[in-house]
Amino acid sequence: MDVKVLGCYGRFAPVGGATSGYLISTNSGKNIVIDLGSGCLSALQKYIKIEDIDLIIASHLHFDHISDIGVLKYAMGFLKIKTIKLYMPSTPNDMHNILSGGFDTAIIDENLVIEDFGVKIEFFKNHHPVETYAVKITEGEKVLVYTSDCMICEDVLNSTAGANAVIGDACILDRDHTQNAAHLSVKSLCESVPKDCNLYLSHLTLKLEKDIQKEANCYHNNARLIEDFTI
Repeated sequence: MDVKVLGCYGRFAPVGGATSGYLISTNSGKNIVIDLGSGCLSALQKYIKIEDIDLIIASHLHFDHISDIGVLKYAMGFLKIKTIKLYMPSTPNDMHNILSGGFDTAIIDENLVIEDFGVKIEFFKNHHPVETYAVKITEGEKVLVYTSDCMICEDVLNSTAGANAVIGDACILDRDHTQNAAHLSVKSLCESVPKDCNLYLSHLTLKLEKDIQKEANCYHNNARLIEDFTI
């Protein structure tokens, strides 16, 4: 699997950046998009044409993960593109209804398994203020996990078991973490993923990138700020 970073920030991105979004290209030549936050659609077109998207997965319906799905709807209409398959949670209802039009939609839940394009895609429900899922993609012997946003260590332990590479929610430093925070601390993330996997730190907080990397280095030997990679 080849992974291109479309956006890696939470909340909002710096000039020229984008919030959460990833393009996964399989060995069979299919293109899977996981999340499509603000600025991601522009970045996507550096790698593929919009009409070459085979599947979109929205891990949850917060704007920093889905805002460009709305923009994509406009692009599809203008370009007269065929319907694209969109998997997303059923809630919040208002957001789900807004995004549904124009796509071939399907609902994510913990029992869903997608076995298309030569890969297996599984979903793990996270604790977060809205319905949220980690995404696990298996191709051959390689396993990629996208944690998405998550509040408790047990969810990450469950979804990342056996992973070769993990894209992890790393937006809050341990010093800033509170009991009711909607995200794990960087420390807790690093302690929860397999020690032998490659951990790519994402959902970053603007101006804390160096501190996030520094904290991660204390708790995981293979942690780095997110970049394009292949597994």
